Amino acid sequence: MTQMIEFNEEELFETIVEEGHVQGIADEAAYFDLIDETIEDLRSVAELNDDQNLDSHAEHLKARFREYMDRQAE
Repeated sequence: MTQMIEFNEEELFETIVEEGHVQGIADEAAYFDLIDETIEDLRSVAELNDDQNLDSHAEHLKARFREYMDRQAE
């Protein structure tokens, strides 16, 4: 059974930062893969609203790689 969730890009970024830290992800390609995997997981477990364009959100998250690396250095 899927559940309806509200998608929040900032919360997803925080999840990616945390998971990236756990996995030791420190390069752009692996960061991009983590985003794609996280979004696919979200698609598989949740019923999303039609207005939630995850591909667009993925591009926004990928553009935040420098911020991700800054957060990993903290």
